[in-house]
Amino acid sequence: MAVRTRRAVAIAAAVSTVLLAYYAIAWAQVTPLRERGTDFSASYVAALLVRSGDGGELYDQSVEHARHLTLLPAGTVINLPFITPPTTALLALPLTMLDPGTAFRVWSLIELLLLALAVWVAIRAGPWPTGTGRSTRTATLLMGLAAGGTYAFLLLGQIDGIAAIGLAVAYAAWRKERPAAAGFWLALAFAATKPHLAIGLGIWLIARRDWRALGGAVAGCAVVAVVSLYLVGPSGLAGFVSALGFAAGNTPGASTLGIPGLVASWLGSGTAPVVIGLVGSLIALVGCAILGSRSRGNPAALGLSLAGAAALSLAASPHLLPHDLVILAPVFAWCMARAAATEAASWPGLLSIRVMAAWAALSVLTLVDTGNASPAPPGRLVPLALIGIGVAALRIPAARTAAGRRARVALAQSGGGSGAGGSTA
Repeated sequence: MAVRTRRAVAIAAAVSTVLLAYYAIAWAQVTPLRERGTDFSASYVAALLVRSGDGGELYDQSVEHARHLTLLPAGTVINLPFITPPTTALLALPLTMLDPGTAFRVWSLIELLLLALAVWVAIRAGPWPTGTGRSTRTATLLMGLAAGGTYAFLLLGQIDGIAAIGLAVAYAAWRKERPAAAGFWLALAFAATKPHLAIGLGIWLIARRDWRALGGAVAGCAVVAVVSLYLVGPSGLAGFVSALGFAAGNTPGASTLGIPGLVASWLGSGTAPVVIGLVGSLIALVGCAILGSRSRGNPAALGLSLAGAAALSLAASPHLLPHDLVILAPVFAWCMARAAATEAASWPGLLSIRVMAAWAALSVLTLVDTGNASPAPPGRLVPLALIGIGVAALRIPAARTAAGRRARVALAQSGGGSGAGGSTA
């Protein structure tokens, strides 16, 4: 390993370790009252309702609220409705055997481990050049985990680790030429936790016309639907749909980090900002479709097109919050692998530096936007970074000829990766 490579790896690992230590200290200082009022506590209360056989009332916000207050000191004011799919209550069900504070601690550690596993799966699946040292991969793991979204993700006991590992496993499955498994795990992970963040990914999948992957995705969604129906019944599913509209009005638009949040931070509330934000989201979804179409028959474009679609899918969401950005951690990992494979002996070169700089910038902007609902300027900054990632990915050329496809397949299979995948430089 060259001297500059060792230096880059050491600096990245050191900075990431310091950030992770800061996140851990902040997490350790969460008060007992705050433990019972984190985002996880909404799933915990929902799990209690399922456990007592009251799954049909899961989205009755008055019932949920009253049950939540019993876990808190008298006089506590809280506004934390349960708005995620019924399967999130099922995932939290085993932890109802613990008191709320302990359950929060265990849950947040499990989610952090899932996030770490997601990044590691992406690292293992990525097309690293032969001879890449363990220290380089470890530094990539630390950088992925130390992103700005991890701060809120850990402190709130969020569930995005499941979505992140679903995305990573899907990428790994595509690299091993298992599209049905890729579609299944991608759909299952998002549908069971945060389906609103994966609308663009679904459009990307359809535009690829990868029928085996689409079949797997349909199967994944069907599993979630059947389990949800069993848990809460038809009335509960209707309650979930109504809860989506409730969530849109419960969270101030200017505090969200998607394109609608960007527009709201500049123009405020009202019909015009909502319409403009919706149009912006639709444009981002069109970008996902273009990325999917360009990756069709172009295996070398898989990694970059999936990265861009993931970023634009998040940007298009009307309810994107800082902790959701951890979903992109495995994306960073496989992009680093592709950059290293492209640069080979000259790593880290300009491409790798750009990938690391983009990830660092997104992390900083996420921390700046965390808890920020103030009016512009500068307005929400994360959506601009996500749009930038998507626009960069749109530079993928379409595979128009058999010769071009064969050349891209050869590039995709270069380095230490297996199967077809990766991204173009």
